[in-house]
Amino acid sequence: MDKLEKKFTVPGDFLGTEEEFLSDNGTFSDNERIYSALTGEVGEDSHKLSVRQSRPLCKLDVGTVVIGTVENIVEPIALISIKSGESESHRFGENPDYSVLHASMIRNGYVKNVRDEYKIGDIVRAKIAAMQNGEFRLTTDAPELGAIKAFCASCRHPMKIESGMLKCEVCGAKDNRKLASDYRKASIDR
Repeated sequence: MDKLEKKFTVPGDFLGTEEEFLSDNGTFSDNERIYSALTGEVGEDSHKLSVRQSRPLCKLDVGTVVIGTVENIVEPIALISIKSGESESHRFGENPDYSVLHASMIRNGYVKNVRDEYKIGDIVRAKIAAMQNGEFRLTTDAPELGAIKAFCASCRHPMKIESGMLKCEVCGAKDNRKLASDYRKASIDR
């Protein structure tokens, strides 16, 4: 069992031989020798070697809930850069520079201007609704989707909910946004 003392492995690390073990998830065999195919933790179950990642790479697809930042607003769309998925247990590979949130997908009902619902710099939780011409089309029309952290348009400080409206903690400016039901309670890296 000397070979399994090393708990963490990177691709190409020798893990054992086919004489002792079977190759399982996250491994491959070459000339009866078993190697790691992933970066992660080595595990053995019923004489099968596997490598498990703590944060596996996932593909962004229709239906995936993502966290992103509003980078620009060009009516009737907001351009959002996807930073991560909702779950911290997964990580995402390459994604488009910007995803598109159209005014009609912000909330149920009519939205005249995107700027009435989001401001540049807001951090939003959105769902990928479609993939068109290489771009993700997002939606925030469910109660759990929307701004999870909003910033004052005047002084750029975080805003808090006060009497049903957003109020800047520094300058006192008031504003409105399409907020997620857990506004300022979601865990984000910003």
